[in-house]
Amino acid sequence: MLANFLQRLIKWMPLILLLLLFMVDRDNTFQKIGYIILLFSYTGVLILRILYAKKDWHKEFSTGDLAKDSKIDKMSDYEGRLGNKNDSDKESVE
Repeated sequence: MLANFLQRLIKWMPLILLLLLFMVDRDNTFQKIGYIILLFSYTGVLILRILYAKKDWHKEFSTGDLAKDSKIDKMSDYEGRLGNKNDSDKESVE
C-alpha cells in the first residue's frame, strides 16, 4: 500500500513541483529552502532508480557467452543472438 502510494507520488512529482514553483512565495526563505530540498530529493530518487536499473541490466545481460561474443556490434545483432538462444532453449526443453 505504501509502496503503491510512493510510486504514484514519484510519477506525479514533476507536476507537483511545477505547481509548487508557481505557488512558492519568493520572499519567504522557508518556502524557497523547502522547495529546493524537495527538488533535490526527487532528483536523488530518479538518479538512484537509474543506477539501480543500470546495475540490474548489467547483472541480467552481461553474464554468459553473449557478453563475450565479439561478433555483436549493434543492438540488432544482440537481439538476434538472444532470439536464437531463446529458440534453442525452447527446443532443448521439448
